[in-house]
Amino acid sequence: MKKKKVAFIFAFPIRTNPILITMPFGLNVITLLDRKGYEIDVYLSEYRSQAYQGLFSENVKFHFLDHNYIWPKEGKWSYYFLTTYFKFKSFFTLRNKYSHVFASGMAGVTLGAILKRVNKKSSFVYMNDEFPVQGERNIWVNAEIKSALKADFVSTPDESRYPPLCAQIPSLAEKEHFPLPNTPLRDEIQELPTINWHQYFGIDEGKKIFLMAGGLQEFNLITELLSSVKNWPEEAVLILKGKNDIKGFREKYDHLDIPGKIFWTAESFSPDKLHSLIQYSSASMCLYRHINDNLTFVGKSSGKLMRSVLLGRPVIVSKAKGFEFVDDLGVGITVEGENGITEGVRYILKNEKKLAENCLQHYDEISFESYWKGLENALKL
Repeated sequence: MKKKKVAFIFAFPIRTNPILITMPFGLNVITLLDRKGYEIDVYLSEYRSQAYQGLFSENVKFHFLDHNYIWPKEGKWSYYFLTTYFKFKSFFTLRNKYSHVFASGMAGVTLGAILKRVNKKSSFVYMNDEFPVQGERNIWVNAEIKSALKADFVSTPDESRYPPLCAQIPSLAEKEHFPLPNTPLRDEIQELPTINWHQYFGIDEGKKIFLMAGGLQEFNLITELLSSVKNWPEEAVLILKGKNDIKGFREKYDHLDIPGKIFWTAESFSPDKLHSLIQYSSASMCLYRHINDNLTFVGKSSGKLMRSVLLGRPVIVSKAKGFEFVDDLGVGITVEGENGITEGVRYILKNEKKLAENCLQHYDEISFESYWKGLENALKL
């Protein structure tokens, strides 16, 4: 019997470079449905690219919503043109086509509600990765709040993110919720390249590497992290791996730099190479300043944290609701402030072997696969 068709929409109020590929929270859904033989149409507000080539079977079709006539200006004009375009497209070509609609991103949820309207028997899943209200309310924020209420099910990357989301969209609490962690599928971590990272970065053999990978922003407690390094044990060093040009960033924090103790790179690594570096390190730094709900309720939406535990490496994490599992499962330590970071480094050095064993032993309890079963059953996939 022919499998039912599924729509997956991931869209923002602007066109972007490829983003979905960096978000296991959404990408895993496509992967697992593809493996089950579903036909999947993926709609993206990304510039057309080859980023997803070779990742899926021929059952997965990508549709880039990147036409210039859809995006005349940001704000209300892009809202009007994008939603009008998708209403016509849905009515004339996508009616009664899908059994399930997954939607993520502020614009994606709005488009998902439009698609649900012409696929009345479909199950609509609102996948919330960022809270809609993050400052001033605008046409897109209001649209997401309204559209989210059309969903049949809600998913967030961590349990702790659901209550504050419901505080922003009160009636959402009436819908069934399923967490889906932002972590790769276990079987996608293949045999990793063997690299002597000490030699690669010019670090003395015997030093213990602590890795801060990903965005290097002030809300990642960069000042506190760099300030703490002077008090670290002699054998501990820090690698800062940014996503963008590291030169200006390094100059900004030059007064906190310690040559031979702090190493900087903005090199773009392949996923396998990055995973090799994570697995090689003693621990990963996952630090967040609680300046808004997105950074207060992070939990299992932290890709760097989840990848580290998956790869058997403990983490040093900011103390916050949603990170309790780090202490509970013994996969790292939660800390506060500059002194806490230093104590966290000491704790890792003292307990590294046991913490690494805990990561490998307990990862299945927080894996995407274990959480997926609940939503999979609810959707009758």
